[in-house]
Amino acid sequence: MEPFKASEVIPYASVSFSNSIYYERLTFQRIFDLENITEIPDSYLNYYGNEWEFLGDEEEEKIVKEEEDDDDDEEEKDKEREPEEVDIFVDFPEFVAERKTRIELEKEKLRKIIDIKEEKHSSEETLITPEEGSIVSVETSVESSIHPCLKDIDISDSQLKIQNLYTMFPIPDDPGLVPAFWTIHERKIESYPDDGVLKFFDLAKASRVRPIQALEDMLLSEKINLQYYGINPRAIRPLCEALMRNPFVHLVNLTGNWLSEDACYHLNDLLQNNNIIHTLLLSGCKIGAKGAAKLHDGISENVTLKKLDLSDCNIRNEGLDHITDAMCDNESIETLLINDNNLDESCAGTLQRLLSCSKTVKRLGLSWNSLYTAETWKKLIRGFENNEVLVDLDLSWNALGKECVPYIRRLLMRSLKKLHLNGNRFDDEDVEIIARGLSKNTKLEELYIGNNPIKAEGALNLIKAVTPDKSPESPLRILDLTNIWANKKILPELETIENSKPWLDIKLGGILSNYKVKDPDIQAILLRRANYEAMKPKKKRHRRNFGHFVLSLSDSPISREMFIKLIKKFQLKLSQSLINELISAFASVRHDIDQGLLKSAYMKHFPNTKLPPEKPVKKRNINGPN
Repeated sequence: MEPFKASEVIPYASVSFSNSIYYERLTFQRIFDLENITEIPDSYLNYYGNEWEFLGDEEEEKIVKEEEDDDDDEEEKDKEREPEEVDIFVDFPEFVAERKTRIELEKEKLRKIIDIKEEKHSSEETLITPEEGSIVSVETSVESSIHPCLKDIDISDSQLKIQNLYTMFPIPDDPGLVPAFWTIHERKIESYPDDGVLKFFDLAKASRVRPIQALEDMLLSEKINLQYYGINPRAIRPLCEALMRNPFVHLVNLTGNWLSEDACYHLNDLLQNNNIIHTLLLSGCKIGAKGAAKLHDGISENVTLKKLDLSDCNIRNEGLDHITDAMCDNESIETLLINDNNLDESCAGTLQRLLSCSKTVKRLGLSWNSLYTAETWKKLIRGFENNEVLVDLDLSWNALGKECVPYIRRLLMRSLKKLHLNGNRFDDEDVEIIARGLSKNTKLEELYIGNNPIKAEGALNLIKAVTPDKSPESPLRILDLTNIWANKKILPELETIENSKPWLDIKLGGILSNYKVKDPDIQAILLRRANYEAMKPKKKRHRRNFGHFVLSLSDSPISREMFIKLIKKFQLKLSQSLINELISAFASVRHDIDQGLLKSAYMKHFPNTKLPPEKPVKKRNINGPN
């Protein structure tokens, strides 16, 4: 209830203090205005209700008249007396004391009703229920009309602990308020399971990133496959934290997700602490030189990683320096893919150092770069000659040409087992030099040199280089010449290789002019036409099966006239032009019709032809009807 203000009810200057009722009302109203007291004593309430009301004009006149009749002398004295200033705070302490006393009486009354005793400890009041006290009341609490309503008793709920007073259900000690009010800081789980599923979702929620539901199953498998998933780089931190102690995941594939520098920082922590993951694929993640720098410590210290794919990450020469420094300290990585990273002549020295210092890399991917200059290969060949463990090298799509051919020939003398040279600029002259090196190689097992501008002569030189005569000790199993066409000269070489080296698989784009013209089968055409014309008549009784006619013939030759008579006897509806063509097609040396040749040709093209079953002969009744 809002306090009343004297200015809103009646102007203070217009109050007549001669009337005692006005004096009392206005005095208490000024107390409200000054002290902002919201509780109104009962003595100051109107007799017609519990809410504060000022008397109307008629009621005031009535009360004034009654007072005048009761005490005329006092009225005259009041009229003669001038208004005096009154201190409104004189009776206020007495009012407060009276109010406090009444509250204490109500509390005492409540204690007697519910049998609550006071127990004082260090000036603090504690409420004790009958169960907690030493004396248990024998009387059972029974609801009756003599008991007052609890809502009329002035006592707070926190001071009251009632059990089985008017209800059979006890009040719980903690109705769940403690967890409900734990909203500012969420409770953190002290330890998570090693699989990291719960940890990932909790950290993702704390980081305010959308969780990846597929990880719930991936974290329990051997592979995290988020290829081209478009994940938020901020989700890498929860993922790495979840994988720290994960005992299942061995492969993490983040191909095609653009990762930030901060994401690389958390991947670096993962490589430093995880000893399970052996494959990390970051192809197309665009980490740049700064991201490569963040991965330095993780790559150099990790002892379980076997494959690292940094293709299409735009690391350039600066990033390659960090990767090379890390690889020189690493002793576990066997496959390093740095394809499509804008590597050119400026990276030649770094690549030479990488090849020279690395003792574990067996497969190196350098495709889709610009390593085509002679200066670049002068440094690269030194690195290859100092490396004794590299067996698989990918140099495809590097625009390699004539300036690189001498170094490629020297490279073929190394212990490489796989060499990818497809998609470059080698022509027939370049291939002739490469073929001489290939014929002397005793280690190479797979050579991919397709999609080069090599013509038929160059393809023939490569095929001859792997024949048993040129390279009897060559272990080559695959020679890929995709999109390279040869001519018919290569056929004998291919046949020789097929007979002496059946394990060698040669993939050619095709062989030019390697075809034979076949004449149409005239006999088959005529026999099909005969079948059609024999069954062509509209009336069913005129239709005949030409195959049945052929099977009815004997194997001995027959004259043309006799053949025509047999056709008419069988009632075949054949055109005269077709009959003449059949006679010409199956004529013998003596110009007779070779019936055996006709039958064999027909059964070759229509092997399922059979004679119809013979109709049963009806028996005549000689004796006649009975």
